[in-house]
Amino acid sequence: MRLIKEFDLPDNKKVGDFSKGMKMKFMIAIALSHKPELIILDEPTSGLDPVARDELLDILAEYIEDEKRGVLFSTHITADVERIADYVTILHNGKVWFTGLKDELMEKYAIIKGAAEDVPTALMEKMIGFHNYRNGFDALIAVDDLAGIPSSLEYEKATIDEILVYIAKEGKHERHSENYKV
Repeated sequence: MRLIKEFDLPDNKKVGDFSKGMKMKFMIAIALSHKPELIILDEPTSGLDPVARDELLDILAEYIEDEKRGVLFSTHITADVERIADYVTILHNGKVWFTGLKDELMEKYAIIKGAAEDVPTALMEKMIGFHNYRNGFDALIAVDDLAGIPSSLEYEKATIDEILVYIAKEGKHERHSENYKV
């Protein structure tokens, strides 16, 4: 009953009459009532409005605060991952593409942009998900591979969402070999 109050759930309403966000909070309350060390969730915030999503992420963040408990969830909503995750695993074509600290992933990659003719061949081979546009190109690249890039090229830190998009583009719009080292 404590969690029902804490999650602002009505105690005089049938669960079937709850909104989707209320139902998700109710399921989390039930799961937490057993005091598990690990909760496994599949797309927990999918379909929730922004307020319900925020509330649910607050609940999960508070739950894992003591670092003796964990939450494992799969999601395509990368903003949730960026907000709450400590560790991430990215699967691509059924294989682990990256696993490790979220902050390491986000520090490891950048988005590089510019005119395609300004890209040295050696640099081209290190790019992931290269896409040539009418007015230039963009691609994902390991930050370690940015040393010595031409000043005509720009780069910026990659978000998890961008990393996922570029690895999905890998092999589709590229103009170079498929030999990538990640």
